[in-house]
Amino acid sequence: MAAFSKLFAEQIGPKTCQTLGIHQESCLNHCLKDIPLYLLSNFKYFAPICLLPMLIHFRSINKAKLRQTLKYYAECAVIGGGVGYSVDVLICTLRYLLGHFGYYSSFYCPTVIGGCLYNLASNKTRTLFETSIFQCNIETFLLRRRNFVSRLIADSKYLQTYIFMICSALILQGKYLYNLKGFWFLEPNPKVPEVENSEHSKCQLHPKMSCQHHLVHGMRNYFLLGFTLDIIKALMSRVNVAKDQSKFLAKIKNFRIRSMALLTAYIGIYRFTHCYLNRKYPHMKNLNHIISAFLSGFCYNLYPQSNIFSYALLRIPFARILFPFGLANMVHNVCLRPEYCSPLTFAITCGVTNDYPHVIKHEVQLIKQKIQREI
Repeated sequence: MAAFSKLFAEQIGPKTCQTLGIHQESCLNHCLKDIPLYLLSNFKYFAPICLLPMLIHFRSINKAKLRQTLKYYAECAVIGGGVGYSVDVLICTLRYLLGHFGYYSSFYCPTVIGGCLYNLASNKTRTLFETSIFQCNIETFLLRRRNFVSRLIADSKYLQTYIFMICSALILQGKYLYNLKGFWFLEPNPKVPEVENSEHSKCQLHPKMSCQHHLVHGMRNYFLLGFTLDIIKALMSRVNVAKDQSKFLAKIKNFRIRSMALLTAYIGIYRFTHCYLNRKYPHMKNLNHIISAFLSGFCYNLYPQSNIFSYALLRIPFARILFPFGLANMVHNVCLRPEYCSPLTFAITCGVTNDYPHVIKHEVQLIKQKIQREI
């Protein structure tokens, strides 16, 4: 870290925005030109995140839900664009005021200040932003492997699976008992009243359909949801395009079965186990649900994904205070330490900032390579 800070001060600090390659025009023209670009980038980035649930539940949508969804979408895009644009302006402003790029004043400090704008958003929008940012920081913590705990978790798929199973049980049980809000991969089965007569012929979880129909219905819905998410991930991913290949075809070839398999297995294990236990032991409803939620987390061992594991760990207190610093740490790492950043981190930072950190990261890497060749 100390060596790179010295390298930054000597090789990058004295440069201007133009000589560094961040932008070719003057800082004022750059900031004025980027206003619509930031808005467009954010409306594009938040479209699948905010509008996908509306498409999934298209049959039950009404005017009120449509209006709320569009308002939520617009707020996410405007607030995200405002945060990204303010960081852009502050990077140029602080360089002008200080006369040079500083290791922390270049990206970290502008992002801390700009990140405070997210407090203008509603609770729902702030929750989305906090979830994404802290999830990326957890992934960075695991990727850096700087201590025994992070190395132990990052290197063991079985330990990750066990932790994920515990998180699955805690989260689903909380939603089952107390109707807790917040996104999780599936909604728990409805809580049913205690029964006096255990000699019942139908499962109380779904009295209007058979257990087989209940299982197949859930797996079908989550299969379609996961398939849609995998398509979106493939289309939004960065790919290396060959000369004789179109960009769209390259992204189609980049399609991977991940969310589809994970969500289908998750709901399948959960509903099968919960139905079986409730029919076998009808007077142990809470314990039945805890066991079902715990076992359903085993699907992570079949289809491990670091971003899903990080999200399962995510329960950060004092989020409104920590958010600007978490965002700053993420942007700082993307620009200067990209090897410690996950694909999700790159997707978020480039999506809300019109690809700005990616440009800076590229220029910094070129300078590093040039210095290494000279040495």
